[in-house]
Amino acid sequence: MKALEQQVKNHRAITRPVIQDEIDALQASLGFALSNDYCEYLNRFGIIAHDAYETYGLGVPATSHLNVLRMYKDLSADSSYPANSVPVLELGDGQYYLYDCQDKQIVLWATPNGGVVRTLKDDLEQFFLKHIFEK
Repeated sequence: MKALEQQVKNHRAITRPVIQDEIDALQASLGFALSNDYCEYLNRFGIIAHDAYETYGLGVPATSHLNVLRMYKDLSADSSYPANSVPVLELGDGQYYLYDCQDKQIVLWATPNGGVVRTLKDDLEQFFLKHIFEK
């Protein structure tokens, strides 16, 4: 995630890195394992806020709209929510980008009851680079 780290620095994006204990607590609450790259994102950045873009993650209060566990609990109540996935970015109009921690892929998911719209080919770092910093 060196390229993402460089873009965060270049653009002076806001981040909230977290320690492993917070990541472990998230995994326990979710009930599934997070991928190594998602854990690295949380450890290095927590969340990323730049211009109009804000990613979900940790390092923010549990009541924050950016808290990944809060959003997961809300969104996963929809029966079409993909297993082992965490929200990473809201697209709008009930559409969210989710990261499938098992298959290590980004999916575009729509609610209510829209399901997976498409699967992206980008890895997690490429996704953040494209959707936060490339305009």
